[in-house]
Amino acid sequence: MDLYSGRPNPRFPLEPATAGELAHRIGALTPAPASGRPDVGLGYRGLRVLTGPHGTGAGVVVSGGVVTLPGPDGTPRRLRDPGRALERWLLARGVGHLDPAVVATVRRELAR
Repeated sequence: MDLYSGRPNPRFPLEPATAGELAHRIGALTPAPASGRPDVGLGYRGLRVLTGPHGTGAGVVVSGGVVTLPGPDGTPRRLRDPGRALERWLLARGVGHLDPAVVATVRRELAR
């Protein structure tokens, strides 16, 4: 989770079955326009799914209705996340691992 500046961000693990479901959900998304930049302000900025051993591989960023992941040639690929559904789904997977106050903060941001 990309939430804080200057201190460690909250993290939670994805079970293998959840990771498989995530891949399936990403596969169903449609391309998003290449323009636009993710929100780089303070506060909640989205969820970052790290891959590979110990989260050292390329990641997927889910933020503001857009999913960004590395394409086959390494260039960023952007997909639409209508209604921030994937972002909400991922947050729900972390509820048992995250501080309830963090979950409430992110839910408020997603409701905007």
